[in-house]
Amino acid sequence: MPFESLMRRTTKPAGEIELDLGRYELRRQGRRVKLEKKPMDLLIFLVSRREQLISRQEIVTKLWRSDLFIDTETNINNIVRKIRTALGDDSEKPRFLETVVGKGYRFIGPMRVIDARYPQSEFGSGGMRPESPEKAGSGVERASLAVLPLMQLGKATDDQGICLGFADALVARLGNLPGVDVLPTSAVLNLSAGVTSAEAASRLGVRFVVHGGIQMSKGLWRLSLEMLDTHLQAVCFIRKRDLDLNRLSDLEDEIARQIALALNRPLGPAMPQRSPRYSKDPMAYAEFMRGFKLSSSGNPAMLDEAARHLSNAVARDPAFSLAHAALSVVCATRHFELDPSSAWWEKAEFHCCRALDLDPDLPEGHVARAFLFWGPSRNFQHLEAIDELKRALALQNNQPQAYNRLGTILAHIGLLEHAREMYERARPFHPRRAVSHSIVQVYVWNQEYDLAREEIEAWRAENPENKYPVYFAVLLALLAGDLNQARTLLDEAVLLLPEEPLIVSLEGVYYASTGLAGKALDCLTTACASPKSFGHSHHSYYQIACILALLERRQAAIEWLERSVSSGFACWPFFLKDPHLKNLRDLPEFDVLVSSLQAKFPDHIGLL
Repeated sequence: MPFESLMRRTTKPAGEIELDLGRYELRRQGRRVKLEKKPMDLLIFLVSRREQLISRQEIVTKLWRSDLFIDTETNINNIVRKIRTALGDDSEKPRFLETVVGKGYRFIGPMRVIDARYPQSEFGSGGMRPESPEKAGSGVERASLAVLPLMQLGKATDDQGICLGFADALVARLGNLPGVDVLPTSAVLNLSAGVTSAEAASRLGVRFVVHGGIQMSKGLWRLSLEMLDTHLQAVCFIRKRDLDLNRLSDLEDEIARQIALALNRPLGPAMPQRSPRYSKDPMAYAEFMRGFKLSSSGNPAMLDEAARHLSNAVARDPAFSLAHAALSVVCATRHFELDPSSAWWEKAEFHCCRALDLDPDLPEGHVARAFLFWGPSRNFQHLEAIDELKRALALQNNQPQAYNRLGTILAHIGLLEHAREMYERARPFHPRRAVSHSIVQVYVWNQEYDLAREEIEAWRAENPENKYPVYFAVLLALLAGDLNQARTLLDEAVLLLPEEPLIVSLEGVYYASTGLAGKALDCLTTACASPKSFGHSHHSYYQIACILALLERRQAAIEWLERSVSSGFACWPFFLKDPHLKNLRDLPEFDVLVSSLQAKFPDHIGLL
């Protein structure tokens, strides 16, 4: 595929390589790199003696015990080559593995090593010991925990929302537990009902798993719950008791405190709630779950169906605050991505207000409000949206959606390093510590093209129909000056996304770059006339500015660049690097624009 030819193997910056001894895995940016047993064994050996010279004879002894029947010269060379390939290293300019000619090898690069298990000394009668400041920064993996929905045992078919609702309440209560990364409920929705704790831990990439079930007995619900430490293969918490549905919140708080005690972590006071997170109406709860799962899929085509189910949930139970918040985000996304009509935005605003009226401290309600602030109908109020997301994370810090939205907003206002940090902060709350593909914005606008290529490749492999990796692949080829590749990618993009203004305006940049002014201006006109990509119009405006700058219509280009800024895209560091804007950089108006953006969005805005 031509798209695939754009992607090339690349070297990673410091901190991107992880060696997980417990899982016997090498990972780059959270993605597993296949490495055979002997190369992996040698890599572990070299890393264990970082900065020290390891002789070839030591390697032979470690890997084969004897060289009597082994062509050690060839074998060691092949193994070292495989390690370098896996690390993206260069033997001529090594960053990780240095050859000491005639003697052996030395591991010199940065590597995050995740121990096979936490030391036994971390556990006593009370569980985990608090992290010391030295250990917190040592690169040893933080504790991680997932709470699975309860299993319903016996013949009862109506759990009144307890199975997932109880698990979600624990997640919300434990979300700010110091030193522990608690996965959000959305991370466990796709696990099958019968998955074991060990399987769940492996699939999610966590150490601790809380799981259990409920059963109706003599007219009463009975709860059985335990927490498994999958590293030590030991149960460190067990609880069995009757459920009083009228005092469920008290039990949730009690169980959360016992889990925190087992982990030897302090649990702060519970936030006051005006309404429960979950509805007691089983039909409302069921509709919410259907809609929430669809809204969490990341597929825009499913938004209408998600909105329908969530609307049914709040119609059944108007006091269901979490359903109102989820519905608001779905409607705002529908408006942003697919439909510029005001009906969706008005619905999003109504349900956001309703969610926060019911519970002013609902974290998801503040995320919903941020989606409203940072959208075309509010003209992308960056600072207000940032404040809402910070408030949501202060209430409950294990919300990847909030971190990722912060990353996108900060990238759009030029705070690229802060944006990168937010995407990284979201990583522990994704299954297997994956990072959002949206980080590609940071890589492209910061001219980290090799990282961008790899991210685009992974995104496209995971979701071939998603328009964003298609768009960024074309943009990347244009920025890199590879016009032949850009043409190939554009042809594919136009077939996949006909009349998409993001692509049409990029095609205009291509024509302007190749001197075909007439075709470039035709693309400009077509992009302006299309109502598609409503939420991303600022990128089309920016690319129109690039077209005009390349055609040396500098005053018009500045005006379109200002329009791009005023409608949400204010990434001024990219303006200073983009080769397509080269003709504008000596204009006083360009300097004034960049200076004003630097003043409006100072670096401290991104701090949490």
